[in-house]
Amino acid sequence: MSIWAEFNPLTSCVIGTLPEAQDIIPHTKLTNRHTNYFTEIVNTAKQELDDLEKTLKSFNVKTHRSKQHYPIHNGKTITTPPLAVRDIFNVYGNSLFKGNFACEWNKEVPRSCDHVLEQYEFHDVKLLPTEDVFFNGDFGNFDPEIDLHRPMFHPPMSLRIGNDIVIAKRFGREGNQKGKDQYEQWLKSVNPNVRMHLVDTEGHLDSQIFLVRPGLMLTCLQPRQLPAFFDKWEKIQVESVTSQLLHKKNVHRHKKFHPVIAQWFYNFLETCTEETYFDLNSLSINEDTVLFTGTHPALFRKLEKKGISCVPISMKATTFWDTGVHCATNDIERSGKLENYA
Repeated sequence: MSIWAEFNPLTSCVIGTLPEAQDIIPHTKLTNRHTNYFTEIVNTAKQELDDLEKTLKSFNVKTHRSKQHYPIHNGKTITTPPLAVRDIFNVYGNSLFKGNFACEWNKEVPRSCDHVLEQYEFHDVKLLPTEDVFFNGDFGNFDPEIDLHRPMFHPPMSLRIGNDIVIAKRFGREGNQKGKDQYEQWLKSVNPNVRMHLVDTEGHLDSQIFLVRPGLMLTCLQPRQLPAFFDKWEKIQVESVTSQLLHKKNVHRHKKFHPVIAQWFYNFLETCTEETYFDLNSLSINEDTVLFTGTHPALFRKLEKKGISCVPISMKATTFWDTGVHCATNDIERSGKLENYA
């Protein structure tokens, strides 16, 4: 059991979950038609996740689901559901890294996959300590380098490529230097020969770079932002069709239970067709098969000419929670050996 590269054949993974809309609504100010809008968003997202699981099983991938063992409301605010499971942990070789979250309203999320991870025998486990310190202020002003005096690091700020790891240069709200230092120490403890490469960008890399197979990548970044490691790789430039539109709404997403946001997103679901929805946040089944968040006909034609099977996954409603196929899943096992891909 091990994982060395993002594109090795996937054999088992965990998929995120969402609570029932009826359990969330009493803690909001949603009423009348806005209650119906929100219920439709949640129910559609839950169906998308179920359909994603069916698709993964059709490729003989063993699947698990996260569980919300903590309350919907913590007494002050609605808690974060265990959907973006990619942020919780990472496997490199046969070693497990378990990260932590920053805030009072999401601090319990990392426990949502414990029942799954306990079923697997890892060589060792690295737990990033919380020191029982969590942020409880205005998330819009949150800076983990200043406001969180303990380690924090989201694994999706890195990508595994055998003996090489690429890492975002800047953390945004997803980590701090203390967390990155411990993450890199863990990687070196697993593979003393591992090499680190910085990408000149901020935050999670899985919405900015997708590694199709050795020597072929998709990215929305400019060549100058990429490390020399990728110099010989073929790069297909991609801009997510809807990502910019949705990102503009993210300034309000900490208020996602506001009626205006619920109505706006419901209208998005009703009017946005599969042909106009796409996000780079996608999942490799193996070097020949990719589950993509949405549809991109021009890109799919390019990849199909290279022998890549492109499987579109509808995740429109799930993006209400800022999550695509890659974020909503996390690899536990991929077959393959440790190699160099430079």
